[in-house]
Amino acid sequence: MTRVASWLRLDAVILLGWLLYFAYSAATPLSDPDTPWHLATGAWILAHHHVPTHDPFSWSMRGQPWVTQEWLFEVVLAWCAHHFGFPGVYGILVGLQTLTVWFVYRLCLRLSRGNAVFSAIGAALAVAAGMPFCVVRPQLVSYTMFALFLLLLERVRRGSIGCAFLLIPLTLIWANAHASVSIGIAMILFEVLVSFLPTIGRFQGQPLPMRTRGLLVAIAAACVGVGLLNPNGIHEFTYALLSNNALMVNSINEWHSPNFHSPYYKYGVIPFLVIIALVAIARSRKLPWKYVLYFFACFALTLVYQRFMPYLAIAAAPLIALLSFDWLRVLLRPKRLLRFVWLAAMIGEIADFALRMPSIEGPVSAHMNPNAYPVAAVDYLKSHHIPGPLFNAYDFGGYLIYRGVPTFVDGRTDIYLRSGVFANYMDLQNLAPDAPALLQQYHFQSAILPPGYSLTTYLENNPNWTLVYSDNVADIFVRNASTTG
Repeated sequence: MTRVASWLRLDAVILLGWLLYFAYSAATPLSDPDTPWHLATGAWILAHHHVPTHDPFSWSMRGQPWVTQEWLFEVVLAWCAHHFGFPGVYGILVGLQTLTVWFVYRLCLRLSRGNAVFSAIGAALAVAAGMPFCVVRPQLVSYTMFALFLLLLERVRRGSIGCAFLLIPLTLIWANAHASVSIGIAMILFEVLVSFLPTIGRFQGQPLPMRTRGLLVAIAAACVGVGLLNPNGIHEFTYALLSNNALMVNSINEWHSPNFHSPYYKYGVIPFLVIIALVAIARSRKLPWKYVLYFFACFALTLVYQRFMPYLAIAAAPLIALLSFDWLRVLLRPKRLLRFVWLAAMIGEIADFALRMPSIEGPVSAHMNPNAYPVAAVDYLKSHHIPGPLFNAYDFGGYLIYRGVPTFVDGRTDIYLRSGVFANYMDLQNLAPDAPALLQQYHFQSAILPPGYSLTTYLENNPNWTLVYSDNVADIFVRNASTTG
């Protein structure tokens, strides 16, 4: 009974409420453009028993070198999809989110001197702020690892030296699941560098013993070594340099700077950051250099590339914990009546979730959003033997790979950047002056495009092309036989 009573706390109510809300939201149909090709890649690896190093999916770059830097996540994803259907994919998404929240909560609990209530609030708010980016993609592993590395490095700083050795196998997993592994190694080295900073005003220095500094440097070197144990070697680290490619950054939404006019940033992110800033100014608490610098580094990166928003959200949680450690501590030892209130709240959360939760049964294909993917159009394309080569919209590429249709371009942007195919694609999509010549150069015989694209309008009014299929998601065009050349 005592063990049960120990869970009847406000922080448990908060964490359970957030996780059930996320689990409910995650049950919606898949809609991210890249999820299907990650599933297809994992299925390909399981079928062929090796990681591809050359492109097997497109017709424009088939056989060209391909850095499959996320193969481990893709294999696990495809295996779960094959054996469990959509519940397997759903479980990965919810499971990684749960781990991330738990790691952030445990970190906040240490920093807030045991204030479980505001640790739970900080963890839930921080992860919620990055929620739009939490889709079925390998980046999920990176968010979880970022939170876990923060927790382990804090434990090392407090004397749990053995936690440092856990960073080595975790780096091996990270290096084979997502190309952001260099973040983890940078975090270890940063822990050493920031330990040399003295206390200046409200910014508190946190020195480490020289022995611990030396150990962390050695651990970082070991992590570099194990990070190279992947099918792509050094390319796993150099892949991040793609962020310097202006064409990719300007063309792909997640690499854009944040649009602060969008509701997500205007009513979600900005108030979240403003509240943290106001509380930090109002309270005369000392803040460790480490977490202040983490926050501002992630903030700067997010201003340049909005895909770093989840890291910024996680980096904000320690500041919330440090600033609120002395708030409402009376709730940490609730009386019996309050425990019954918390119990009622948890029962209510579970009942609401059970009543509202949609079905997640069935194969993955049954949970792909037909308003996001060209499901019906690809059904038509395959049943009517539409001729190729096929020109496809970038966002349709992942789903085409999933359905076994060779692509012109897709979410594996690095392949197409090297050859100029992606630049040509952007000229075609935006109907640049060279678009008509490019249609001839690549000998396209068909095209699948969303309604409203400039190229879609051009083909609709071009006598050399015929619209053979149309719905609210995709149009299919076929070049007239008499104009093929």
